[in-house]
Amino acid sequence: MVANTSLATGAAAPHDAGLISGLVNAARQIGGSLGLAILTTVAATQGASSAPADRVHQLVTGYDRAFLVTTGFCAAAAVVAVFAPRAHREEPSTVPGPAAEQDHASA
Repeated sequence: MVANTSLATGAAAPHDAGLISGLVNAARQIGGSLGLAILTTVAATQGASSAPADRVHQLVTGYDRAFLVTTGFCAAAAVVAVFAPRAHREEPSTVPGPAAEQDHASA
């Protein structure tokens, strides 16, 4: 998660980094909630109408379908990651550091 947040905020202007960080965190929490809701619905609907004797088989089949949906989510995320446009951050030509500040203060 740290790498994703760093990627998202790295290309942002310094005054927008906090806003983008908040959006990334909110999207992660909402995405996790929606993903969990979708997967439990897929798993639960498989065994909802089965007879009690067949519940274990239906439960395993429901989990199997939930994992297949998860595989589809991962494949879609991979396609988006490959084809999404990338922001290019302009590097400053000179970055003042501690040494540069000391030289300037002593001059």
